[in-house]
Amino acid sequence: MLETFVNRSLIFLGDLIHRGPDSRFTLLRALELAEEGRAVLLWGNHEHWAYTETINLSEAECVRWFQTEGRELLQAYGGKPSAVAEVRVDLARFAQVAKPYHVEGKMMCAHASRPSLGLTLEDVLDNGYLSDRPALGLHPLPIQFFPELTYSVHGHTVVAAPVIDLAGEGVVYIDLGSSKTSRFCVWDAELQRVFFYNEDEF
Repeated sequence: MLETFVNRSLIFLGDLIHRGPDSRFTLLRALELAEEGRAVLLWGNHEHWAYTETINLSEAECVRWFQTEGRELLQAYGGKPSAVAEVRVDLARFAQVAKPYHVEGKMMCAHASRPSLGLTLEDVLDNGYLSDRPALGLHPLPIQFFPELTYSVHGHTVVAAPVIDLAGEGVVYIDLGSSKTSRFCVWDAELQRVFFYNEDEF
């Protein structure tokens, strides 16, 4: 994907961790791209879960959590209790740069669904943007803040093929369940099309 989109800005829709063969590499590469100013990182429910569950735990409690609830992520860091400190540092780095949503021109991106906004851009009223499913419907596009908006892009809900509905609800869903299917796709906002990748193409 990085070879396809050389010198392009990227938006990662979240859920970079806790699934797939190497959460650590994926998270660190995304953080590197964000810190270079080349990528925007959005909260996914997996990052939100791991971060909020552990942020206030003592060191011993945190080790226990990662050995049980977060063991898949800890395995990506080598699996030893001593690696928990490194996981926490990387999650804290992610929390410093991650956003609940991002807007560029006509496009809004958020992990699962459009955020419900209150009186300001920072006033995100609930966590629906992390966990809502298409069957629940979408909040309206917040055109009161972003008059140019015409559609939104989301992951989270696994679909057999990308859903591209720009003329109807104004929504694109692109999560192909890559950790289990080895397939993922990228929405190219400039060309208004999807690029597909699978295990054979890597």
